Parts: sequence; C-alpha cells; structure tokens
Amino acid sequence: MKYRNFTTLEELDQADAAWNKGTLLAERFEDFHSIQLYQLEDYYIEVTRHQHFNVILKVSSFKDTVHLEPYLNTINIDALFKV
Repeated sequence: MKYRNFTTLEELDQADAAWNKGTLLAERFEDFHSIQLYQLEDYYIEVTRHQHFNVILKVSSFKDTVHLEPYLNTINIDALFKV
C-alpha cells in the first residue's frame, strides 16, 4: 500500500493495515501505553494503544528516519556480528 493511500484511511483502518500488511519492527512502553513500530513499504507506522484497556489511542506514520530514535537502543544487532 502506497503512503499516499495509507494516509487517506481512517485511523482504525490504518492500524489494521499496519497489523496485516506491515512488518513489526519494535515495541516500546511509556506509562500505560504500548507503541508498536511497523514498516510498510518505504514508510513507518506507530500504533499507540492503552495497555490496560487495549484501545488504540493514536496511529501516526512517517518516512523520516529521525523519528526512529526512540527505538534505536532496543534493537539487538548481535546476530549481525556472528561469523
């Protein structure tokens, strides 16, 4: 799904596209929220949901890799160095 088409979807449809068509890259936690990072084609999607109530609070998308900063410390790259 092209980024332009994705941005025209309703928020719940965007979350559904992330879950069904995207690749889960990482997850982080802030207070009572879990934020899942997905990649779909050449862009990224963050799905923020409330952990206790299991409801989607926000879906955001971006192409700029600067927004990946909060996830960089949690990515394990050890397997890249195994011979």
